[in-house]
Amino acid sequence: MNNYKLLAILVALMLVAGCASTNKNPGAATAAPESRIQGNIPASNPFSRIQIGMSQKQVHDILGQPTDSGNYTTGKMFIPFYFGNDMMRFEDLYKGMGKITYTGAGIGGVNLKVYSVIYDPTEDGYRN
Repeated sequence: MNNYKLLAILVALMLVAGCASTNKNPGAATAAPESRIQGNIPASNPFSRIQIGMSQKQVHDILGQPTDSGNYTTGKMFIPFYFGNDMMRFEDLYKGMGKITYTGAGIGGVNLKVYSVIYDPTEDGYRN
C-alpha cells in the first residue's frame, strides 16, 4: 500500500513539474509589428493622406473610385465559433498609386476600415 502512495505522489509531482515553465527570453515574444503602410509615399500624392483605421467612404472621398477592387477570406473564416470582424478582407487598387486593404467584415456585419496601405507607382490597377 505504501508503494502505491509513493508512486502516486511521484506521478503527481512529475505532472505538476511538467506544467511549470519559465520564459527564458522575454524579448523574443514581443517583436515589433510590421508597418502596415509600405512604400515611400511623396507628400504631394493623395495616398499620403490615407491613415490606418479610416473608413472606405473616407478613402473614396480622397482618392475617388478605385481602378479595380476585390475581396478574399482570411484563415479566421474557418475557425469554429470565431465571431470577430476579420473574416474577410477587401482590396481597392489604384492605377499608378498602389493598393489599400480593408478589414471589418464578420458575423455582425460589414464596417470596413483601412488595414494596410501599399504605395506602388508601378501598380497596373487590376487584380491578376
